[in-house]
Amino acid sequence: MASGVSPVNDWRQTSHSETFESAALSARTARDVLRGVCADALVPPPLVETALLLVSEVVTNAVVHGDGRPVLDIDVGRDVLRVTVTDDGPEMPRVLHDNPLLAPGGRGLQLVDTLSTRWGTERRVPTGKSVWFELDHG
Repeated sequence: MASGVSPVNDWRQTSHSETFESAALSARTARDVLRGVCADALVPPPLVETALLLVSEVVTNAVVHGDGRPVLDIDVGRDVLRVTVTDDGPEMPRVLHDNPLLAPGGRGLQLVDTLSTRWGTERRVPTGKSVWFELDHG
């Protein structure tokens, strides 16, 4: 390989959206959907494994703390995998930084904060919120 040339990314760009029932099995269903989209898009297995862990956390938060039916949006771009979970709950999520081992929750977003390339939240109008994370290729 020539100096300064990055490897070719063989990902296939695609998008997928799916709405789930707000139920205990939603995280499992979201993982199955994400796994299938990533397989079709040729996303490398190490990134898929990280994405599966993070989508479990974000969907579980939407089911436990949100309202309505969570919506999963998956976007595989040329160099980035972006996953967004939207629900109708008004409360914005936050990462607990003070002694999280004693807190009753909040570790899921710490995982998202630690393992994703980028992540964030967006308030939706008239109600609700989205939590998204991105994983870069390479």
